[in-house]
Amino acid sequence: MKMGDKLINIDLFEKLTPDIKKYFLSLGLNNETSEDLSQDVFIKMAESYADKKESKKNLRSLMYEVARNVRNDHFRRLYRIPKLQSLEEVEYYLADNVEVESTVLKNLESSELKDKIDLLPPLKQKILELKYNFDFSYQEIAEIMNLELGTVKSQLFRAKEELKTLISND
Repeated sequence: MKMGDKLINIDLFEKLTPDIKKYFLSLGLNNETSEDLSQDVFIKMAESYADKKESKKNLRSLMYEVARNVRNDHFRRLYRIPKLQSLEEVEYYLADNVEVESTVLKNLESSELKDKIDLLPPLKQKILELKYNFDFSYQEIAEIMNLELGTVKSQLFRAKEELKTLISND
């Protein structure tokens, strides 16, 4: 499959997969599910470029957008429980929920910084997450969030200033 003038290949998949997998693991999904969803992201990325509807976007930005959509689809499927289920489906559902629950509990016990970040407006939280958890550039964050580059820079600066104030007030 082609993406613009570039060819989507296994090397590209192997280069981007750790970031995608890290994203899914950070949501509390187990290793196997994270790998499966990472493969889904790659397939959807290839389809997007094959359709040429996304060919002008930065690959990392596209990857994150596709991963977010795959995550949403996964959780919709996960929490939509059919009336009749096989034992394997129930075990899969419970295993993922236990992973999510344990990660949430770990995060609740996390540092004071995390608590302070939670006090920030959602936009600033998201920009901080993309910058420091996923190491996106300002330009990539702007593309992912459909914001101007200047807006991303100023919001990140303000978020850091607000964090300094929140921490120093304790």
